Amino acid sequence: MTTKKILTAAIAVVGLIIVLMWSQGGFHSKVPGGRTASEAGKSGAPKTVKAELIRTAGQVTVSGTVVSKETARIAAKVQGYVVELNVDAGDKVKKGQALLRIDSKEMQERESQAKAFLESARADLVKARNDFERYKILFEKESISKKDYDDVSARYQTAQAADLRAQAFLDEAATMLSYATVTAPFDGIIGERDVNLGDLAAPGRALFSIYAPSTVELVAPVGEQYSPFLPAGAPVEVAVPSLGLKQASSIREVVPIRDEKTRTITVKAPFSEAPGLVPGLYGTLSFDTRTSEVIVVPLSAISSVGQLESARVLEDGQIKTRHVKTGRKLDDRVEILSGLTEGEQVVVE
Repeated sequence: MTTKKILTAAIAVVGLIIVLMWSQGGFHSKVPGGRTASEAGKSGAPKTVKAELIRTAGQVTVSGTVVSKETARIAAKVQGYVVELNVDAGDKVKKGQALLRIDSKEMQERESQAKAFLESARADLVKARNDFERYKILFEKESISKKDYDDVSARYQTAQAADLRAQAFLDEAATMLSYATVTAPFDGIIGERDVNLGDLAAPGRALFSIYAPSTVELVAPVGEQYSPFLPAGAPVEVAVPSLGLKQASSIREVVPIRDEKTRTITVKAPFSEAPGLVPGLYGTLSFDTRTSEVIVVPLSAISSVGQLESARVLEDGQIKTRHVKTGRKLDDRVEILSGLTEGEQVVVE
């Protein structure tokens, strides 16, 4: 009984193996790797092109960020409540344009006090000067003592010092009052507004960011191995994929310090002004490295099934399928890494 069971199991295993071999094409003729059977049975002459050997530069593309070379964070210099707000994010502004105004009643009062103090000091100075000039004449005529002359001279010098202090006090009050109106430091665009009407502004608190659109550029970290190809002035292409924007540019600056953690250098390349181009966008920077010789064929000559790529080659009057490996796409052509040699006739239809 046991022998019969064993025999039955063996027959079942053999049957399973035969089925698997049939499903994998084990009982069909095979095509040798790299080349297939001829397609000579097809009528008409096929259209072919030669596999061409060209010189091309290796291109590298790295990611970067759009920034503005000229940008500023505008902060308050005095404390007070915002009573006037004139701009919002995205607004264009001119140098010196008033962006907001802080409540200045206290500063106005201080300026008024300084003016009154200066007027009083000026009056004292006039009186002290007149007394000094009169006593000087009397002293020269020996009509008064030297002590009286020295006392008048000292009062005159004190009045001069008081006048200078009063003027400085007024200048300081006027300067503080001018800080109540926050102005644009240069022509540009408001990037961010971090304050609302009625907020309490305080010294050092950021109110706005402003940038100059004419100074927008791409800043990108690049592997230090590419530094020989990226000196200042080297031609590059800058792009912003979200805008469909591509521009020819050149390296404006190479930051001399390397990042010891990432082993990268930072390069900067300017953009020309374009609609929608603002700081913070994702961008790419592309540049050429060493040139090399590569074989290329039209993209239409390559067919793909999964990861398997092939091309049809006219060989000895017959069309044969050749397995190939492709590399970079170069416009309407593709680089052939293996499977074809220069001058071979490749079928394109």
